[in-house]
Amino acid sequence: MHMPQSWPFVTVLVPCRNERAFIADCLDSIVNNGYPSDRLLVLVVDGMSDDGTRCVLEAYVRDHEYIRVIDNQGKTTPKALNLGLREARGQLVCRVDAHACLAPEYLRRCVGALQEYGADVVCGVMNTVPSTTSLMARAIAAALGHPFGVGNSYFRIHVSNPTWVDTVFCGCYRRDAFDRVLASERTVDGEADEASPDSQGPFNPALVRGQDMDLSIRLRRAGGRMLLLPDTSTDYYARSTIRSFWSQNWKNGVWAILPFAYSSGASISLRHLAPLVFVLSVLVTVAAGLALPACLWVSAGIVGLYCIVNLAASLHVAWKTRSYCVAVLMPFVFLTLHVAYGLGSGWGLVRLLFEKAFWRKLFGAVPRYGSRPC
Repeated sequence: MHMPQSWPFVTVLVPCRNERAFIADCLDSIVNNGYPSDRLLVLVVDGMSDDGTRCVLEAYVRDHEYIRVIDNQGKTTPKALNLGLREARGQLVCRVDAHACLAPEYLRRCVGALQEYGADVVCGVMNTVPSTTSLMARAIAAALGHPFGVGNSYFRIHVSNPTWVDTVFCGCYRRDAFDRVLASERTVDGEADEASPDSQGPFNPALVRGQDMDLSIRLRRAGGRMLLLPDTSTDYYARSTIRSFWSQNWKNGVWAILPFAYSSGASISLRHLAPLVFVLSVLVTVAAGLALPACLWVSAGIVGLYCIVNLAASLHVAWKTRSYCVAVLMPFVFLTLHVAYGLGSGWGLVRLLFEKAFWRKLFGAVPRYGSRPC
């Protein structure tokens, strides 16, 4: 890969809120990444943490002059990113999740690939790792790295060669990519959409979750290209208990549907709707079976097919991990992921029907940023 003679200035944005358990490892991976410190600004945009995160951040600010903390009164990720972008310096911006750790040389690899391939965004693959040593934590991490768990999300399931993709994780962006997204979304009268001061920017503040996918779709619509590198990576620490895993996937499911009211287009891909289709097909056929018993055979067929695929995927995990103890938990973990996500999407669908923004959009009104569902 071609290496620039003079490394461009990079701003790293780290949105966080109550991340005391993870923020130190995240910042250590940035500080020790190998990128020239005089070409680096790290902005931690904190959503008014109250778990001790601020004490950790204060220590890093004292020890590293290129690390700053910005208060995010809005407390959500998209507002944090928009705040950070307004304070960013240089022509490149890297967005890093507080639950993630960058591999050594990650920033150099991404910056070099931006220049070599002419991409607008570059990221490495995600290694989903357990946050504890428990069998359940290991099983959850395995599910989030398997196609049966996450579909064709390439940064999660990995690739062998540099690949153009539809979304990224911990992406390194050209600053002008954000400008192109905003420029392509001017209102009919040519004026920029207005929002509250902490909401202005390319990330849709109405999307508490899914703002990265939303931006990726809008960037591709504006002609942008996103590249996934197979030879650099980030470690992402997954949830460690089945309760937290259920809660996370329920919320992800809800926010797979609500963007239909708060973004100008579809902010998800078809893989995000698969759990909803599965759950609804079972519920509908079982309900229909109360009147037409033959429908119960359809329901049994759907569940049976799911069980076969689930078992096959679990055996594949056992073969990959060489851990049969983990494999015993896999069918339950996969089922938890899909049912929680599917039921969450169903609840999101119900909420969508009561969102005024959805009906305004359905009948031709252009969604405006800055408002969000309750």
